[in-house]
Amino acid sequence: MDLDVLSWNCRGICRDSTVRALKDVISQTRPQIVFLCETKINNSKAFEDLRLSLGFAHGKGVLSAGLSGGLGMFWNGDVKVIIGSSSLHHIDAEIDGDPGNPRWRLTGFYGWPRTEDRDRSLQLLRDLSDLNPLPWVVVGDLNEILNSGEKKDGGPLRPERQMRGFRESLGYGDLLDLGYHGPCATWWNSETQLRLDRAVCTPTSCDIFGHARLQHRFRSCSHPVKSQYYSSPTTIVLPSIQNVFLPPTEFSEREVESLVHAHVAAQVTTRQESRLGWPSLRFSDA
Repeated sequence: MDLDVLSWNCRGICRDSTVRALKDVISQTRPQIVFLCETKINNSKAFEDLRLSLGFAHGKGVLSAGLSGGLGMFWNGDVKVIIGSSSLHHIDAEIDGDPGNPRWRLTGFYGWPRTEDRDRSLQLLRDLSDLNPLPWVVVGDLNEILNSGEKKDGGPLRPERQMRGFRESLGYGDLLDLGYHGPCATWWNSETQLRLDRAVCTPTSCDIFGHARLQHRFRSCSHPVKSQYYSSPTTIVLPSIQNVFLPPTEFSEREVESLVHAHVAAQVTTRQESRLGWPSLRFSDA
């Protein structure tokens, strides 16, 4: 079964217009799991009301600190989700796959928005990578770019040390950037455009998912009058490797296993070759 995950930094879900926009994209994409950043929900009843309004059977919320932050993960009854650790900046879960597929790990991540706190995001990524050896997928607003190519137009330049630290933290966890389809920017204002939202995964995830596909969705406006900044939801489609065509009657069990491993290796190689700045992402001493 393919698994669709929707991720969005909604920058406040309490406005009717934002809830309508979220319901629209849920209706279009029908994700089994939704991860939201910056919900700005500070009480359990409001979170439960949102879960019911969105039509999900289950949910895990991290309440906001005052009027900032707040996370939510929602999933339907078709997916078995076991919530592990959580904080103001992440929700970590284990996902039971279809029969015959192993358990894997999904983390919804929200990086610290202030530049002076960015090292705390990098350390959290490293700490999470040490927690669990399962195949791992991370989605969310990581609040950082891999290289200058993920920043368009004006605004101050990103320090190379800052971007290099992000690449090294991903490399520490053996996390591959999945790339994207659609427009590059997931956050923008009148001066600049940035790719802050992404999905990354470990190579072992390819043993479960063959061709994972990240789609940057429609562009939406957050606080259109006051601040003129914009954000875009992203969806990641995680197809089971069972969808790869391997004729069972033409190959022995050992040959099929060899073909699967060759397919996985090809996907990892393709992702490595197609990512800007990949050598420094994979090798922290580069």
